[in-house]
Amino acid sequence: MLKPTGKLLGELKVPGDKSITHRAFIFAAFTKGISEVDNLSPAADCYSTLECMRMLGLDIQLSDADGQSVKALVKSPGHTALHPAQLGLFAGNSGTTIRLLSGLLAGQPFKVKLDGDESLRSRPMKRVIEPLNSMNVCVAWLAKEGHAPFVIEGAPANNLELKAHKFKLQVASAQVQTALLLAGLQAEGKTTVELPAPVRDHTVRLFRHIGVPMLVDDPLTTAVQKLDEPLPPFKLNVVADISSATFFMVAAALLPGSDIKLLSVGVNKGRRLVIDVLKEMGADVQLENEMECDGEPVADVVVRYNGRLRGVTIDGGNIAAGIDEIPALSLLGCLVDGKFVVSGASELRVKESDRLSAMVANLKAAGANINEKPDGFEIEGHKHLKGASIWQTFGDHRLAMTGLIANLICQEPLAIDDTLCIAVSYPTFIEDLNRLLIV
Repeated sequence: MLKPTGKLLGELKVPGDKSITHRAFIFAAFTKGISEVDNLSPAADCYSTLECMRMLGLDIQLSDADGQSVKALVKSPGHTALHPAQLGLFAGNSGTTIRLLSGLLAGQPFKVKLDGDESLRSRPMKRVIEPLNSMNVCVAWLAKEGHAPFVIEGAPANNLELKAHKFKLQVASAQVQTALLLAGLQAEGKTTVELPAPVRDHTVRLFRHIGVPMLVDDPLTTAVQKLDEPLPPFKLNVVADISSATFFMVAAALLPGSDIKLLSVGVNKGRRLVIDVLKEMGADVQLENEMECDGEPVADVVVRYNGRLRGVTIDGGNIAAGIDEIPALSLLGCLVDGKFVVSGASELRVKESDRLSAMVANLKAAGANINEKPDGFEIEGHKHLKGASIWQTFGDHRLAMTGLIANLICQEPLAIDDTLCIAVSYPTFIEDLNRLLIV
C-alpha cells in the first residue's frame, strides 16, 4: 500500500518506453542476425509482443531483468523466413501488438489467427485492416466484424502480389501508420502514408536508426519501398517512457514541497503534451541534459511544486501528443484557478476502457465539479478534492495509476478497486511512487 499523502522528492528513472519496445521487437523481423536492445519496457503489453515474435520465428533471450532494466538479444532469420504460428498469436491487452503485427503479416505467405483479452476484443480494428485490404490482404472476422479475433492472410498466401498503395489517413494514428509502412516494406512499389496531424514519430526515427530506406517528404508523409534483402542487426538503448513519467510529474505539480528529477525521459515532440500543458498551467518544469539517444530526443525532466495552477484548454489539435496522458492530466484540472477543458479526445472511448466516462465518474464521485462531453470534459477548479469514494479502474492500467495519484491529493482516502492491472504497463509503479514519497 502507499504511504499517507505528502510530497515527492528525489530522482527516478522510469522503465523503458513501451512504444519503442514494441517496435524494436517487431522491426527486428526485418533484420538478419542478432540485435541488442537495452532498457526494454517490462510492461506485460511488451511481453505479449515478445511472445508473438517468438512464435513467428525470432529467438529472443532476456537478461538483467530486474523489473526495470531489461536487455534482449533478438536473433532474427529475416522477414522472408518467418513461419506461421500454428496456435495463433495472442496479443493480450495490447492494441499496439495486434495492429502492428497485422502490417508485418500482410506480406507473409501464410495465415494466422490474431486474438487478445476481453478488453482488446472491444477495440476497433477496421482502421488498420481496411487499408491492408486494399493491398490484397484478406481478413476473416471470427466473432464481431471489425474486432478481434480475426484471421489475417498475407497476400502471397493467395498467390497475390502485396500491392503498394498511397494512403491518406483520416485518423492521426501512429499504430496505423506503422502497420501500413511495415506492409509497404514487403509490397511491390512505393507505399506512402500521409497523416492528418502529427503523431509520435518513433517509427520513422527507429527506421532511420536501423537503416530502413525511406522518403520523408514532410512530418506528415512517409514513403517506403520493398526491402529486397534483410537489414543488418542493430543496437538500441530504449529511452525512459514519458507516459510512465507523467504520473510523477502531475503529482509533483500538485503536492506542495515536491521537487523531483526524472532521468533520461524520451521527449519526442509527438509525446510532449504533458510537459507543454504543465508549463502552460504555471508549473515549474525544466528539461536538463537534453541530447539524442539512438535517434530519440531525451532529457532529465525536473518538476518542482510552484503553487496553485491555472486552468487551460486542451483541444483536438494537440490531443495526439498525449492521448494516454489525459486521465492523469485531468487531476490537475480539479485543483486549478478557472476551468480545465478537454475536447477532441473521443479516441479515449475506445482504449482499454471508456476512459472519458470512467474518469468523469471517478472524479465526480471524489467531489470534482466535472461535466462529460461527447469528446471530452470540463472541470471547474476547486480548492480541494474530497475523496472518500470508490475509484473504479475497469481493469485499465492508466486509470489505476491515476487513482493512486488522486489518492495522494484527496482529503480522504480513495478505495481503488484494482491495482493488479498496473502490470500491463508499469509493474513497479507503486514501489517507485513510494520511493519518492516523503511524509
